[in-house]
Amino acid sequence: MRPCVVMAVVIAGLTGCASPEPAAPGVPVAGTILYKGERRAAKVLSMEAEEGCQKLHATPVTEEKIVVSAEGSLANAFVYIKKGLENRRFPPATEAVVLEQRGCQFVPRVLALRTGQTLAVKNADPVSHNVHPTPQANRDWNQQQPPGAPDLQRKFAAPEVMIPVKCNVHNWMRSYIGVMEHPYFAVTKADGKFSWPDLPPGQYTLAVWHESLGELTQELTVAPGKPAAVTLEFRD
Repeated sequence: MRPCVVMAVVIAGLTGCASPEPAAPGVPVAGTILYKGERRAAKVLSMEAEEGCQKLHATPVTEEKIVVSAEGSLANAFVYIKKGLENRRFPPATEAVVLEQRGCQFVPRVLALRTGQTLAVKNADPVSHNVHPTPQANRDWNQQQPPGAPDLQRKFAAPEVMIPVKCNVHNWMRSYIGVMEHPYFAVTKADGKFSWPDLPPGQYTLAVWHESLGELTQELTVAPGKPAAVTLEFRD
């Protein structure tokens, strides 16, 4: 499946060449991620191996690999600045990011956090789960979490896109974690949109990752005082 960029609108401005000036304030950046490929029926998950999981659902549960709206907006796409922020430093994130096990599924399916930020894993189910991230750049860990157990709290030291997460008890459970050194990342919802209110002016590589569709990139120029908009789409 080949990713394709169909449109990118980038607003550029003039640069000064006189004496050094204070750094320009951040600029709003907004975008939409679309999918124009073939629509396929979602796979129905079988939970027959765990009666406790089956009882949590009145109707069949489908896999959330490719979630697309009627208008073609793509959910669960991880958007981030891949290049251009290497020499910048940002205050650490102090609020925990939550990954919940609910209905014998990981919620959300895709999430992201900063290096050193706390990941709090909750078990809201009446059955036991086993949380097993399988990173490449960070430490692997594998932890059982029975019903009613305290939250699991973990941190990731190195940036990584993406870390798969599985449950060793229920093989249909999947989630993905992005770890960034900067705060300019987002996960799209049903409308496929993302935004940052204050990206510093500069030259960047914007990347979009999806678990089934791969990754696409687009060069992005952000000029002082000029909001930028970008639309990217995946195709078959």
